[in-house]
Amino acid sequence: MQFGEKIRLLRKRAGISQKDFAAQLGITRRALVYYENGQRFPREAELIDKIASFFNVSSDFLTDDSESIAMTKEEIFLEEAKAEDKLRGKSEAKKFIETTKCLFAGGELSEEDKDALFEVLTEIYFDSKKKAKKYGARKNKGSKNTPTD
Repeated sequence: MQFGEKIRLLRKRAGISQKDFAAQLGITRRALVYYENGQRFPREAELIDKIASFFNVSSDFLTDDSESIAMTKEEIFLEEAKAEDKLRGKSEAKKFIETTKCLFAGGELSEEDKDALFEVLTEIYFDSKKKAKKYGARKNKGSKNTPTD
């Protein structure tokens, strides 16, 4: 996992916006976006130390690409949804998670059962998206052959 991915994931876990985190670091939001997207890397070791200190990790951990952060099932699901459909996948996946969280509101399922249910729902979600794409492709293909008058 690369530097930018780590700081984006840690920032999101901390629940801090890019704007607020950039202000904490004394840099522009744009600079933070470049770092998180892997387009740039901080030149100053002080900035890396500041980021590491903020998240209570070592600078070596942030800069060593062989070190990774264990992702939760929810984070993995969101990344897969983003990879599958970059335009809407992640936002749809977030809506899906928010909608299905109400299933766990009673707190009567064990963590293991919740994980199993979430895995099944995730599988159903991705299968449905594939079927929708397939149907959409046929619909569009069929519309080309439809007479216009």
